[in-house]
Amino acid sequence: MLRSQSVLTICLTVAFFFTGHHLLAQKGKNKIGAYYFDGWSGTTFHITDDLKYNYSDREPVWGWVTSKQEIVDEQIALAANAGLSFFSFCWYHRNGRTVEELPENRALSLYKQSKNVKKLEYCLLVANHGGFDVGPENWDKLTDIWLAEFKHPQYKRVANKPLLIFFEFNSLIKNFGSPEAVSAAFEKLRKRAVEAGLPGASIAICAGSPEGIAKAESSGADIITGYNYHSIGFKGPDQAIPIDTLHSAEQQLWSKLGSVAKKPYIPVSTMGWDPRPWSNDKNKYKEKPYFTGFSAQSVQQSVRGLLNWMNTHESSLTQERLGLLYAWNENGEGAWLTPGKHGLNPLNGLKAALSGK
Repeated sequence: MLRSQSVLTICLTVAFFFTGHHLLAQKGKNKIGAYYFDGWSGTTFHITDDLKYNYSDREPVWGWVTSKQEIVDEQIALAANAGLSFFSFCWYHRNGRTVEELPENRALSLYKQSKNVKKLEYCLLVANHGGFDVGPENWDKLTDIWLAEFKHPQYKRVANKPLLIFFEFNSLIKNFGSPEAVSAAFEKLRKRAVEAGLPGASIAICAGSPEGIAKAESSGADIITGYNYHSIGFKGPDQAIPIDTLHSAEQQLWSKLGSVAKKPYIPVSTMGWDPRPWSNDKNKYKEKPYFTGFSAQSVQQSVRGLLNWMNTHESSLTQERLGLLYAWNENGEGAWLTPGKHGLNPLNGLKAALSGK
């Protein structure tokens, strides 16, 4: 009997060892990126007095202005060392101005010039909202720019095709006139990519509901994803809501969206939301719900939740097993990974989660 128990114990120990390592190996297959927002040149409205004086815990270790070559170099190294695979740069275009003139795109240029560029891949999130419209009148010009980005050796690919993400579908449908017209424009982009010597393009659209997914897919999206899903955690009458509420709510949303989507899904973990430093007469953020409890530990929980969901919903993912985090540096909106000047370092939570802790 004792011998049988010993054998059983050994077998169970071996089984646990291999099962545990299998799970860690599965986690290692996931490729996690983070959205990168560059409102930190000091030439835009984003560094408000409220942010500087009342939310000092969000200030990066380098100070508020981070659109400098040496700082971008260090951010790339920190992100890669923490386990991130890529940045998805929020990319802007205004008619009449070249992309390089826009301060919101400066970090992308600095990334491509960086000595550390090979440490991290990248893709574009086309911010086609809020006055940055994309439509028939500028589609060909924008396609020229996107194709040039696609040829960069570090540009992220899905199904071996460069990944291009659109922030939302409503303005695309409005500007082109119909989902079918948007789909035709996407097909034109793919065709031009092939003509340029590329294998095509993988086009993703952000959508946060079954209805949104239907519109995105009818518009020709190859992939469904999101930017953030902050509102799903707003429960009850309170304005200040514990961030744990968001963690549990997004798990349910990923499952819902992943089951509805006919196309592959890139899940996004919303690590936080508190945009009060950017409140003004139009958005009235001071009166709206926000999450409390953002910390390195909450980041660890966000990322761990994302990995666990991905490991149990493989059939919903892209073949590369991509996931995204909101965000690397949405410091003004309350979701960031940049190490802080005053002690808070969300990267510690990211490292712990991606290392399997």
